[in-house]
Amino acid sequence: MPVRKVRPAYHQIADQIRDLIMGGGLQPGQQLPSEAQLSANFGVSRNTAREALRMLSSQGLIQTTRGTSGGTFVAIPDPIFVQNNIENGLGLMNGGDRLTAAEIYETRLVLEVPAARWAAERRTDEDLERIRIAAASVEGGRETDERTDHSVDFHHAVLEAAGNRLMSLIAPPVWRVFARCAKDSPGKPHLWHDIDCDHAEILEHIQCGDGEAAAMAMKVHLERLRDSES
Repeated sequence: MPVRKVRPAYHQIADQIRDLIMGGGLQPGQQLPSEAQLSANFGVSRNTAREALRMLSSQGLIQTTRGTSGGTFVAIPDPIFVQNNIENGLGLMNGGDRLTAAEIYETRLVLEVPAARWAAERRTDEDLERIRIAAASVEGGRETDERTDHSVDFHHAVLEAAGNRLMSLIAPPVWRVFARCAKDSPGKPHLWHDIDCDHAEILEHIQCGDGEAAAMAMKVHLERLRDSES
């Protein structure tokens, strides 16, 4: 009969606090009980309570401050922290051959084709100007690295114009992992000319408010990038 593995007490306590945070029982910025209070509440030693807090801190869920008004608080969400964690994980998977270029392209299609449609429907004049500036920067770039970075800016501007905050959180780490792969790839002759033409077409459809045409142009563009790697 297999022996059932029991998780350490600090792990179980951390899980319970984590569930409260994720479920909204503890709000961002809210102070947690002290180590002494936690040890009394859970019937464990202060060392065990301390280990539970360390575990939650390593996950970015809580923060501890010192001083008279210090204590342990539920972390206030930081999009950059979340994006860095996603990027690091994707980068490790890509470097370890556990994530293929084809999978990255498929993910980009899922995110960016509808984003182009929504950008055409929802964009503001400020959004349109950011997209236009990014497209011009790609075209005016001289080095591959520079043009690749500006191309990421173009796609980011389109996504921001779509007005979906979750997409804006998830997509940039995917782009950065993709961009590192693209910089290592020689590409095909005249690829950047084709990319400039694609960007111009996407921009035109977004400017005209034609969501379906913008989505189709983005799909063609991403498929062109995918095919250039094969």
